[in-house]
Amino acid sequence: METAGESETKETLEPVRDNMQRHLSPLHTTPKSKEKKKKDDIKKKSTKVDDKKKENEDEDWDIPEERPQISSDGAAKIWDCLTRSSVFIISSCLFFIVLISTGLTRVIIHLMIWKLNPPNPSSAVYLNKFGGLLELVEERYFITNCSSECDSGYVRRNDLPSSWKCFSTTNSTSCKLLQETPTVNVWWIWGLIIIILVPDLYSLILGCWRICFKETDEFSVGMLLISIVVETLHSTGLCLLVFFVLPAFDPISASSLLYLVVFVPLFLSVISEFKFSQMTKTYYKISPQAGSVSQTYNNPEEKEGNGKQRKRDYFFYKLTQVIGIVFFGVSILVGIHYMIQNTVDEKEILCILFVVSILLVSVVYWENFLIFSSTESKEANTNQDTNEDTSTNPESSKEPNTNPEPSRNTNINQELPNSSRPKLSWKQFLVKYINSRREKVSSLTAIWKIILTIGLPYLIFTTRSIDEPLKVAEAISFLGTAKMKTLTGEVVLESQGYSSFGCQRNDIVLLIVIGIILGFISFKSARFACRVYLQIWCFSLPLTLSLLATPLVFISIMKFPLVWTIQECSIVQPLWELKFNDFREIWQIFLVGILGFFSCVLLTLYTWTNNGSKLLKCERLFRKPPYCGLFLDLSLLLTRCKDTTEQMEEEIDEETGLRTLQKKSEDYCLPFVYFCATMWHETETEMTQLFKSIFRVDYEQYLQREHQREIQQRRKGYINEDVYEFEVHIFFDDAFKPRTNKNGKPVKGIRVNEYVKTLEKVIPNTAKSEYRGFELEEVKKFETPYGARFEWTLLTDQKLIVHLKDKTKIRNRKRWSQVMYLYYLLIFKMSDVREEVKNNNKKQGVSIETFTSNTFILALDGDVDFKPEAVTLLLDRMKKNPLVGAACGRIHPIGAGPMVWYQKFEYAISHWLQKATEHVFGCVLCSPGCFSLFRGSALLDHNVMKTYTRKPTEAKHYVQYDQGEDRWLCTLLLKQKYRVDYCAASDALTFAPEGFYEFYKQRRRWAPSTMANILDLLMDGDNVRKNNQNISRPYIFYHICLFISSILTPGTIFLLILGAIITAFPSIEPWAALLFNGLPVAIFIISIFLAKEDTQLLLAAIFSTIYSLVMLVVLIGLLKEGIESQLCSVTTVFFCFVAGVFILAAIMHPKEFSCILHGLLYFLAVPSMSMLLIFYSVGNMHNVNWGTRESKVDNNDGSSAKMIQRQFLGQSCSIGDWCRCIMCVTEKKDDPVISDDSETDEDEHPKDEETKDEETKDEKPKELKPKNEPCDENETKNSKTMEECENKDTKKEKKEKKPKKDKADTRDEETKSPEGVAKKKSKDKPNPTEKKDKKKPGIFAKCEPITDKEQHFWTRFIKKYLKPEKQLNEIKREELQSELIDLRNKVFFFYFITNAIFVTIVYVLTQVNARESTLSIPLPCNVGDKQGTIEPISIAFTLVFGILLFVQFFGMLMHRISTISHIIATTKVCGNKLYTKKPIVKIEKPSAFQNDDVTPFKNDKKERTAKHRWNTVKWGIELQKRSSGLRKRDTKTLVDLKTTIREKLKTITENTEEVDKIASFYSDEPVSITSVRNPVRRPKPVKNNEEVSSSDTPGPSSS
Repeated sequence: METAGESETKETLEPVRDNMQRHLSPLHTTPKSKEKKKKDDIKKKSTKVDDKKKENEDEDWDIPEERPQISSDGAAKIWDCLTRSSVFIISSCLFFIVLISTGLTRVIIHLMIWKLNPPNPSSAVYLNKFGGLLELVEERYFITNCSSECDSGYVRRNDLPSSWKCFSTTNSTSCKLLQETPTVNVWWIWGLIIIILVPDLYSLILGCWRICFKETDEFSVGMLLISIVVETLHSTGLCLLVFFVLPAFDPISASSLLYLVVFVPLFLSVISEFKFSQMTKTYYKISPQAGSVSQTYNNPEEKEGNGKQRKRDYFFYKLTQVIGIVFFGVSILVGIHYMIQNTVDEKEILCILFVVSILLVSVVYWENFLIFSSTESKEANTNQDTNEDTSTNPESSKEPNTNPEPSRNTNINQELPNSSRPKLSWKQFLVKYINSRREKVSSLTAIWKIILTIGLPYLIFTTRSIDEPLKVAEAISFLGTAKMKTLTGEVVLESQGYSSFGCQRNDIVLLIVIGIILGFISFKSARFACRVYLQIWCFSLPLTLSLLATPLVFISIMKFPLVWTIQECSIVQPLWELKFNDFREIWQIFLVGILGFFSCVLLTLYTWTNNGSKLLKCERLFRKPPYCGLFLDLSLLLTRCKDTTEQMEEEIDEETGLRTLQKKSEDYCLPFVYFCATMWHETETEMTQLFKSIFRVDYEQYLQREHQREIQQRRKGYINEDVYEFEVHIFFDDAFKPRTNKNGKPVKGIRVNEYVKTLEKVIPNTAKSEYRGFELEEVKKFETPYGARFEWTLLTDQKLIVHLKDKTKIRNRKRWSQVMYLYYLLIFKMSDVREEVKNNNKKQGVSIETFTSNTFILALDGDVDFKPEAVTLLLDRMKKNPLVGAACGRIHPIGAGPMVWYQKFEYAISHWLQKATEHVFGCVLCSPGCFSLFRGSALLDHNVMKTYTRKPTEAKHYVQYDQGEDRWLCTLLLKQKYRVDYCAASDALTFAPEGFYEFYKQRRRWAPSTMANILDLLMDGDNVRKNNQNISRPYIFYHICLFISSILTPGTIFLLILGAIITAFPSIEPWAALLFNGLPVAIFIISIFLAKEDTQLLLAAIFSTIYSLVMLVVLIGLLKEGIESQLCSVTTVFFCFVAGVFILAAIMHPKEFSCILHGLLYFLAVPSMSMLLIFYSVGNMHNVNWGTRESKVDNNDGSSAKMIQRQFLGQSCSIGDWCRCIMCVTEKKDDPVISDDSETDEDEHPKDEETKDEETKDEKPKELKPKNEPCDENETKNSKTMEECENKDTKKEKKEKKPKKDKADTRDEETKSPEGVAKKKSKDKPNPTEKKDKKKPGIFAKCEPITDKEQHFWTRFIKKYLKPEKQLNEIKREELQSELIDLRNKVFFFYFITNAIFVTIVYVLTQVNARESTLSIPLPCNVGDKQGTIEPISIAFTLVFGILLFVQFFGMLMHRISTISHIIATTKVCGNKLYTKKPIVKIEKPSAFQNDDVTPFKNDKKERTAKHRWNTVKWGIELQKRSSGLRKRDTKTLVDLKTTIREKLKTITENTEEVDKIASFYSDEPVSITSVRNPVRRPKPVKNNEEVSSSDTPGPSSS
């Protein structure tokens, strides 16, 4: 703003300036004037240097500074503490669940087996009597003085339950509780059969589910034959063991003998270790890939330095296996000796069947212990390696691709014909069999096992029949009784309701159900522990303790049998008691148990060497079968994969559909994440929020690298999985505007707008705040074909790059910014990687897909806020499944006001229920662009990135492509078979619209795009289902129901309000209520077609307020009806159900529980958001403007009335745009249409000397005005003289007076091509004194050029895809608008007529039922004074909504389990927990403000009271000295921050123990790390005593 004095000075100088322009010209310049001009230029330069020095000196007095406020996030600390406590509690509970459930399952099974052959007092065999130590208690066995009561079968006794059945003896005065021949209830047999069958039933159901709803592998007859043979042997051995061998023993002996079922695994393990010891490393260490156990193959280069350590590891593991097989051999010999000693008859049969049964049972675990050489494994996985170069890498023989086209080497759907596939050898076939999932084969095998397991007991029992074999079969089938012979005597099979010792049939069934449930809980819990980094504490430890504790528990059970009687039912043998008289008879069984237990522990030693994997699929962690119901603990230990690496690679190939398998690299590929944010008109607060998040990530990653460096100094094989490379790219739309002078006249070049100026201030200020006073280095600026680029270097030596887009050179809007960074990062940046991979592919077997699969794009908005852990959690999702093409986090809206409160509840419900359900049952349909991670290989695939560049040519394209670009990109990924995941533990915050109008405009853009993309998927559902294995028919049907319900939502809300009006005002007739309710809707619909958008929004706001009051009436009516009906009303039940689901969902999300408080506002806004908003969105579908963050200048319609209003000041009034009156008119001095602010370009971006010389080369003599008189306020700041201003204006005026050149054309030319204008100007005005190397004007004055290669890429890319769209002529614009309006009319008519028909039908049927009551079903309860009824019409839609909500609630429960597992796996509870997101580095963030020389009040507390005043005075004197001395504070950069952090780390002794503990789990062999910046394996061994910089550690700084 100009003052009055400046205005008068300006008016006075006008005649002088005009006079100079008339009389002076460049031709009149004399040699004297030239010499004078040179002297003045030299003097001016020296004056400027002196001014700069003086300015710097003057800054020294400015001692006070503005320091950032360090906010303590107390809420975050509390939640972190609660999370740690919850994880500790869950981990402890998981340990006890696995231990107790597994132990109880084993106990129940052995008790049931013992019931098949109870001890017989008359038998001389001591096998089932614990070698004779289990004795019959005579006081319990015989009952005296019972006389005739024995005849009735029951007798009263003092210490035993009266329900126990007794039997008469030869002595008439006594009874006994056992028969001469023990009876066995066949329910015990069927209970054991069912427990054995449960794992097979689970495999069958799981296989059928995957066959029906997932993509499965090809069926192989060879695999089916192998599986049938193995499972037949296993089932045969299991039935022999359960129904013939183990019943001959007591539970202590039987549980000890089960340790010996490791027959085949133990021998295979020893053979494999000795055979392949020179090729494989068998002492298992933690692999850097997903925490899995892997085999690291020998490298000749590493052999020299680490040979001794490797040999020690090999020898130790071999020794453990040899000791294990020795223990096994001794224990089986001792066990056979024990059987022979305690058996009278059939000794040979028992010994032979025992050995055969344990051999057959252990055959099924051969897959996990048969280790092939690395060559055979690779040959099996690369059986089509001969076709690899031509089929999977079509560009391998070409030059690196710099053309802006997506790479076509990711054709993962390609299949080769069967005839072209080479045949596999038997070893290769076995490797493929082991690593395949074989769902179809497993399903058929499970059916066969079920048949076999049911039939074999019949065969076993009929062969042991004393009577006819048919009678035994009938007895097992509950059709009679039969006698059979066991190894210890005879038993009678019966099927009566009474079993023994007070137990009925129901008690047996209950025990069977408990055993099945506990077994399944143990199975799931143990597997869950391996997926959340709790394998040692919640898998290996409890299962091993269960193995050890089972015999010990039976000692107490058999010692005190009466204690285990529950409700007069005893499932043990209560008449027998364990007596410790003579241990000489049982030393063999104790030795068998001890040696067998240690052989099992040594065999499963690999389960103790790592703590599991982070969210890895159970199919990759465990071999088949899932578990064995007989010995649950040992089967889980034996099926835990010994080597998950090759299985994981094969699994990845099967999941991604690769038929031409490529060689797998043994390197660790470091993930590379590109942080890509799009900006436009963000405020300073929003920008600060984004850059705070980025700098937090930078600082956290630096600490992670320092943590990794510390451990690598001790163990070179350590890799921190949470370390990743990253680079930040900000793409700024519409960043420039033409340069203008004070009068609004255009000058040469362009300048950045006010938003970019804000960005330039925000980045260094935010960095200084986050780094505690340490500052970024100076920005580097580059000129690019699309505009300009600013670069900063971060703490981790990564780059923060801001791309400034000029809309005159490149396409505008968010989608085209995304296209821009997708091609730049995934095509141009990967070209060097492709070249290196091509050169080294033959030597190292490196594939470009390895790097594209580990390259990720984190799409961000310009106002998002997130923590470093959020990115790590999304990366975990990507690592878990290679088919995940995108992953999104939980978005939290922030802001103030009722609209933000509404959105908090809306976002919460959509994430809790809808996104969680989509994730569980299929795929998430939309990954929001504000915070989502995309996989590079998925984006590079066919029909994704290339299709995303498609320009809209039809009306529907504008709706689907540009209105919701993030949803359309996800649609393309889903069609190309990739999965989109939702990670609820990854939180991000973003600003939400705070105003009603802005919110409606945002949803006006989202709603049509959502409908268009969902409809696109549903219409192409068959192809999507075939391509994407995660999308099934039920999932398609679920979305069809949701789509139909969303269409009928306006009609449903209309009927809800209509019913509320009728209920609240009974005097109003239903037809009047219908008209009253339909009037606002009709007015709003008419306004959509006739009124402007602002008018529509005004009406929507008014009607929303009215409807919110109506919803209060609805709420009161529902509460009244609920109280009167007492849950007899369907409406009340449904309302309670919905409210209950929301409340339970909030309880299951305790961190977000406060969102439920906004549910009342959400309920009141239902008519507005579910009815009016839908009509508004569909009715304005033809409006394809962005709607939010629109610039006021952009919205200028150029109408004459508004132009007049801009040119004049005064009080105005108008009737729309028809009539406008302005009173007290004054003319504006500056035109805001031309210059939107009073700042000139010279003020914001001062020119360099050469540019100034160029602009003042034709200046006139300077005698006309004193040198020290300024021309205006701003030029005073830059020491500009009036003479310079005058000559500058003279030059501009001469330029405008050029013949044959229009003023507007000149401005366009200057704006679009500064270089061309400069060249043309030099041709028109040749000047011999002009310098040859002129710098470009404006922002490009100090910019550096980019490389020729990048320049070439951008030129071609912009020309092909991002060339600015030309302004459509009037005819084409009208045609496009006509198409959009026609589309709007069709869609709106469909919506309106559908809801109108729905409302009409329901209304008519309701009225008919109200008068005749023929369409209702009476209920046995009353609603007030009336009988409760159910109306089928209303209940039908209520059921649909209710079922959908129930499905979503179930999906939420499943997803919460997944989220909890993710949180447990990534949370450090206490002390040291490996592989977590938190670094071990315990260091407080350094501050550049900590080393101040003077700090007031720094004395001790005791002296503070006495010296308080003196310290104050002394501090003031010191401050005065500092001010008078003009001592400038030194600026500290990020280099100083690095030094400070390392110095602090050296002084901290707490980290040493934890680092040493972590290092002990890893090998000392260096790991080769590849990355996008280092695609060739270059292992860098780290010396233990050598100080290593962060750039030497594996990471981005190593490039």
